[in-house]
Amino acid sequence: MASTSTNSGGVVYTERVRNKRVIKPLIYGNYAVIFPQKNSKGHTHKWTIFIRPYDRDEDLSIYIRKVQFRLHESYPNNVRIVEKAPFELSETGWGEFDIQIKLYFTDVNEKPVTMFHYLRLHQPLIELKNGQKMVLKELYDEIIFNEPTEPMYRALMKHPNHKKDSRYTGDTFSAQSYGYFRTPKDFEIERQELRNKLEAENRQIIAEIEDMKRTLKDGCELLERYRKMLNESEEKGGDAVKKEQTEKENS
Repeated sequence: MASTSTNSGGVVYTERVRNKRVIKPLIYGNYAVIFPQKNSKGHTHKWTIFIRPYDRDEDLSIYIRKVQFRLHESYPNNVRIVEKAPFELSETGWGEFDIQIKLYFTDVNEKPVTMFHYLRLHQPLIELKNGQKMVLKELYDEIIFNEPTEPMYRALMKHPNHKKDSRYTGDTFSAQSYGYFRTPKDFEIERQELRNKLEAENRQIIAEIEDMKRTLKDGCELLERYRKMLNESEEKGGDAVKKEQTEKENS
């Protein structure tokens, strides 16, 4: 059992669960539909940016407390907070731009995670069963919790027991209302590519660490050789001084 402590400000700090790592896959992105004509603001599209679970039965609010979306500065109150699932935000506009997404976790001792999504309004374009066309961009990513706090670990490992979203029907969500079009199977290639990339980066880091260890070892060995040479030089110098003093005493 992990112990806790409280600082002067009343914040409770919980020890980390050692040697534990939890990976939470997520899907994030946006969908957009074009207006028949520009609205009163001159906007051409309605769009929604979203964060949703990879496992459609998982409740993100178990471990995500709130999500902050930072929009383009041209939007009034451009920093928006969503404090309950589904973690999504809808707006209207005419241009594409980067949106900063910051995830805050239910345990305040866990640092927020920041990601970015480039809002798409024109591509990729898909056609729904009803013939309506819309732009949908979904991306796969993973949050890695290394040695989370005890409360966070419990939340991450909690088995989802809530009912499926009421907007779920058949094999896919309604993309118009939720932004979910592809099934988890469609993300397997992206998921494997991400895993391969992370494993390659991990191997590269390990190789660099081993190279640094060898460099450090070589440096230590060289330093030791220099130290011995210096000691030998000092000893020879000392012997020469003693010999000279002896010769003076005998003369």
